[in-house]
Amino acid sequence: MDLAKKVLQGDEKSAARLISIMEDGGDEGYRLIPLLFPHTGKANIIGITGTPGAGKSTLIGKLAVIFANNGKKVGIIAVDPTSMKNHGALLGDRLRMKDAENTEGIFIRSMASRGYPGGIAKATAGTVYVLEALGKDIIMVETVGSGQTDTQIYSLCNTIITVLTPDYGDEVQLMKAGLLEIGDIVAINKSENTNAEDISTDVKAYINQRETKGRQIPVLTIQAKEGSGIEKLVDAINEHFVYLSKNIHGKELKKEKLKTLMLALLREELWGKALKTWTDNECFDGIVKKLQKGEIDPYTAVRAALEIKSL
Repeated sequence: MDLAKKVLQGDEKSAARLISIMEDGGDEGYRLIPLLFPHTGKANIIGITGTPGAGKSTLIGKLAVIFANNGKKVGIIAVDPTSMKNHGALLGDRLRMKDAENTEGIFIRSMASRGYPGGIAKATAGTVYVLEALGKDIIMVETVGSGQTDTQIYSLCNTIITVLTPDYGDEVQLMKAGLLEIGDIVAINKSENTNAEDISTDVKAYINQRETKGRQIPVLTIQAKEGSGIEKLVDAINEHFVYLSKNIHGKELKKEKLKTLMLALLREELWGKALKTWTDNECFDGIVKKLQKGEIDPYTAVRAALEIKSL
């Protein structure tokens, strides 16, 4: 109770502690969310997705500094791949956000994806609510960047920025059904590459075929490392936030996203409980031993696991 009160008073150390409790899986952390939730809903939550190496972290660092210089309080959630050794976050993103780390008003939190196949961790949604209650005006969520699994970020954020680079030209066709479909804004990074204009033309042609509820999705060319084109991207983000606030479609979309988020969290909860139930069962160990001895194949092992009576 005191921890939630301190968060509402703007205490960043208390916010960090509460986030850690949720990341460690402690139910006491999530029990405080109902105290914070009534104080949320005003921040612009921005999702940054795209393939690994697209420059998402560098872009977020540049955006954060611009927002902070414009008087906004900024929160950053960087969802990193989970370490195979200690199950923590690899924290590679923080290395590309040095300017943001040294700018007043910017709170950065890295967290591990925990291996859940949705691109965001269970604690990510809770962390967004904590940062909103802390008083942040802008909250940016960076996904792992593993491709179409990142699409779950759609349910959590107001605005999705899909970051592409000219280097991924051959993969654009594969990504159309995933990352491009959820993008409210598309940013072609590393625009100094000679293929940038070709990729931009390809993306615009695809987007023009889609139903966009009367709104033209911006396709912008940027150079995140040098900061080129970032101001136009900020303008596009602000314009989309206003569009969602004033447009009836935007309001209905927000309600639908809340439902989708709830279902995603429910799936994650069931996923964790089911795995624990399986792995705690003696019959499961027997099935694994048969598999490891080569007595059964992996598909038969799965069918056998599903038939464990205690499930």
